[in-house]
Formats: sequence, structure tokens, C-alpha cells
Amino acid sequence: MPVVQASGTSGAIARKEREGDDGTELVSETLSSGVLESHPSFGEVMMHTSHGSHTSHGSHSSHSSHTSSSHTSHSSSSSGGGSGGSGNGTKIAAASLGALAGGAALTYLIHYIIKTHKKHVASRKTEINRPYAYASRDLSEGIFGNDVDIMTVLLVQNEVLGNRSFSRKWSHFKYNSKVTRSVKRMQARMGRKRTGKASTSFLINLQQWKDTRSKLINTASKDSLDITEDRNALLAVAILLVEKGYLKSYDADEIMNDNEKSKIVEAYYAFLRRNQLPKTTFIDEQKLRMLNSLPNKQK
Repeated sequence: MPVVQASGTSGAIARKEREGDDGTELVSETLSSGVLESHPSFGEVMMHTSHGSHTSHGSHSSHSSHTSSSHTSHSSSSSGGGSGGSGNGTKIAAASLGALAGGAALTYLIHYIIKTHKKHVASRKTEINRPYAYASRDLSEGIFGNDVDIMTVLLVQNEVLGNRSFSRKWSHFKYNSKVTRSVKRMQARMGRKRTGKASTSFLINLQQWKDTRSKLINTASKDSLDITEDRNALLAVAILLVEKGYLKSYDADEIMNDNEKSKIVEAYYAFLRRNQLPKTTFIDEQKLRMLNSLPNKQK
């Protein structure tokens, strides 16, 4: 919705609120359709405003006009004629009274909306600053909180989210679209469904991910292992293949299933071909080190 341009008294109020404290939003945002439509008492305010306007324009103006017209007519008949100038002056006076009443109603409405919005902002701020323990709730796009802060830092540490790719509100990171994409990338590395939503189990795995990844790679590098036979070696290779862009995703729960296994093996063959290595299903320390040293190019 375009910014509401207020004038006179309402303009001063708008400027005052824009310069206010407590993180008050712009009056243009306060007057947005979403705020107005969502407030349960807005209809009552409009009825009150309409009534005030109707009273001012209808009763007072009509009364004034009636009185003035009668008086003018009486004067005219007494004097034997008239130009009608007195009637025009009365109409102008009535219109001025109506404009003043309308301005007062608009000022009242703006005051009411800003006061209500401030209450909403304060309530929302309290909710966001509630001390949520990490992995105590599922997280999704649009959520704030100290648990989101911890998750965001972990995503940065795992190099799926850039240092400048997040936004803050009231000192908290926002779970925005960039964070959602980063969660999907981590889910792909972990062999989970790429939902973009952070369940409590995902958050726990994320916190432990660096250790989990290191243990799998270290175990696989100890001997020359056939990835079609050794589950941990296959997991280590799958994780690295996702990070390096050879594999989009895999299912950790079904990794030894023939379809999942063949998908990972084909991606491994692609890595070997690109690095001019002989085709094999065996992995050893040299190949793992080479694969791990490549830059991350996750799809």
C-alpha cells in the first residue's frame, strides 16, 4: 500500500510517531491494510468515526442550514427581496464545520491505530525475546528467537550460510528465505528430506555435525573400503559428494538400498573421471583427501 500522506494535525502526529522510541514502525506501515483488517475493533472505530462525521455533517449542518435558510427567507420577505448572498455564506460555513469534524475524526482514528499498533509491537517484542532453549521447538521461516540465533551461527560455521546473508530484528536473527535455503543445504548433506524446516532432531544433528562428519571421514580413510559394502564409507563419500556438487542429495536412512547406493556410486565415478582416476568402488585415504580438499560447490 502506498505511504499515506498526512497533512495538518495528522501530519504532525505522523512525524512524531516516525521519530518515536520503542521501535515504532512508520505510520505508513501502521496504516497498512494488514494492520487495519486484522484488528477486531476497527469496525467499531469506523462506526464511531462515521457517526461523528454524520452528526457533524448531517445534524449540525442541516440544522445550521435550516436556521440560516429560514432566517434568510424571513429577512428577504420582510425587505421585499435579496440577492441570495446570505444563503451562499451559510453553505460555506456549514461545509467548513463538516471539514473540521472530518479532520477531528481522522486525527482520532490515527491516534487509535498508532496506540493499538504500539501494543502489538510490544507484545511481539516480548514473545520474540522469550528465552527459548535450543532444540526445544521446531523452527520455520518467519520465526525469531535465541534458538534461531544459535542455529544461524551453526549454519555459518558449516559454510552453508554467508556471514552477511541474514537479517536482525530486536537483536535476533530472522529465519528468512536465505536461512531456509541454508537449512535445505544442510539437510542434503545429512541425508534428510530438503524441507527447509528445522525440526528438533535436525537442530541436534546440526549442533553435532562437525564431529559426526569428521568421525565418518576418519573412519573411512583408515583402510581401502568398498563403498558398496561398508555403510560408514558410503556415508562419508555421500556427504563429500554433496558438498562438492557431484550429488544433489541422498537418503541416509535408505543409503544401503540399491537405488540410493547406485546413485551415490555414479556420482563417485563422476568425481574419479574428472580427476583422471581409475574407475572403482573403493575409497582410500588419498581419494578421500583429494575429494575433501575440493571447494564446496553444492548444487
